[in-house]
Amino acid sequence: MRRVMFPYLVFCYTTMIYGLPAITLTALYQVMSGTWLKVGVIAVAPVAYAAILATIAGLFSLPHQKYIVAGTFRRDLNEPLYFHRRMYGLCWTSVYYFKVVYYICLTIPRLKALTFRLFGYRGNLDFTIYPDTWVRDLPLLRFEEGAYLANRATLGSNIVMTNGTIRVGSITVGKNSCIGYLALVGPGTCVGGNVEVGLATAVGINAVIADGARIGPSSAISHGAMIGEECYLGELSYVGACSRLAANIKLAANSQVPARKHVCDQAAANRFATRRANIPEALPRA
Repeated sequence: MRRVMFPYLVFCYTTMIYGLPAITLTALYQVMSGTWLKVGVIAVAPVAYAAILATIAGLFSLPHQKYIVAGTFRRDLNEPLYFHRRMYGLCWTSVYYFKVVYYICLTIPRLKALTFRLFGYRGNLDFTIYPDTWVRDLPLLRFEEGAYLANRATLGSNIVMTNGTIRVGSITVGKNSCIGYLALVGPGTCVGGNVEVGLATAVGINAVIADGARIGPSSAISHGAMIGEECYLGELSYVGACSRLAANIKLAANSQVPARKHVCDQAAANRFATRRANIPEALPRA
């Protein structure tokens, strides 16, 4: 039944999300009697259109938000959780992919707050994000004060699996942490406070990066790995699945930590370095 309803609902939602703002502004323009009033309507039309569109899309998403939960689900429109995910996704991407509208929503603080709250985000609103930063499943995201999500970073709260399922998980980015340009963060990942995830770095599913850690550019942290407090990973480093790095560990550039290793001290960390001369003695911060 849901599979049959889906295309009709998509048509109705899309028509109303994009059509109602245009109808509203056209009607407002026509009822204005004076020339200056009409000019005023034209002047505020871009912001007004963005606000109306985001509001309508957000309101349409409300019935579907309780189905945005962590877990693994069949990708079948007859599956209630997946059906409602698709409808929620339609509402969110109607805003996200309309880049002019989304840019306006992010630029005006009150409109940013309205948009994110309507789509189910409940975390701190004092964070930086860009129109090309990929986010979805807003009820599962939490950004703390001062978090910075760079251009073209991807917060992948859902991953499609080859067995016909979709895996969904929450993502947390702590206070004053930075997710760098082109970085990828998988579902279920928790990034602590004052963390730097370097550009083009990949962080897998259910990984943990503790407070104060610094991950160098083009590094990879696999599924279930844990990076301890104040750790440093040089560029192009790799930490295998379910491995653990104790606090204050420093990995040289190009270090390779295999899966399921517990690196408990610096001496153990040095054994995984391929270029040990790159182990930093100090960790200056920008």
